[in-house]
Amino acid sequence: MAVKIKNVMEDIVIDRIDSIMEKAGCCRCDQCQSDVAAYVLSKLKPKYVSTVSGELYSKSVQLDTNVKNEMVLLIAEAVQTVMQKPRH
Repeated sequence: MAVKIKNVMEDIVIDRIDSIMEKAGCCRCDQCQSDVAAYVLSKLKPKYVSTVSGELYSKSVQLDTNVKNEMVLLIAEAVQTVMQKPRH
């Protein structure tokens, strides 16, 4: 049996980082975007699902305001870190 799980926070974070990186004037190459996403996802509580319907449901439900605020702050922090020491 193959176990298939997904952290839906990955998609949510990835959907939000580009606009924040652009507003901050950060490089938006694949490496910088990956670094920002990895930074944020390593600090956020994951939300795992094991079915497609669970993924769709989780993405459709609004995130708690505290989680949204934490995510935006972490993205901003990650962007500043990446801008100071880009890996390209």
